[in-house]
Amino acid sequence: MSSRAVPSALTEALARQPMLAFAVLVGSRATGQAHEQSDWDIALQWSPRMDEWTAMGAVECLRSELARALQVEASQVDLIDLRRANLAMKASAAEEGVLLTAPDAMAWEHFLQRTWRELEDHYWAQQHAA
Repeated sequence: MSSRAVPSALTEALARQPMLAFAVLVGSRATGQAHEQSDWDIALQWSPRMDEWTAMGAVECLRSELARALQVEASQVDLIDLRRANLAMKASAAEEGVLLTAPDAMAWEHFLQRTWRELEDHYWAQQHAA
């Protein structure tokens, strides 16, 4: 999905989140394979100043807000906290994701560098495992 196809209501709702470092559209809507019933998969990186419990509450509030903005049921909005995501999800966000907002551009750049480094280590370990 190109940035032109992302609903402005989505990016505006994300921009109103003061503790959000960046948000990335992932899944079928990011790769252009979505159909009318596809859900909205959005990977989030919160500010490091936000603790885990506060982040969990913020995710649920944001899910409701995004559902209203997109005019869909909350069950059609999947939010992924990148602090707890596995390497495959991080790689998907880094390689196929569509950046929706990045008030903290350095956090996005650090995420990309860290994810690519972890992928490199993973593939090296696979090839050189005893």
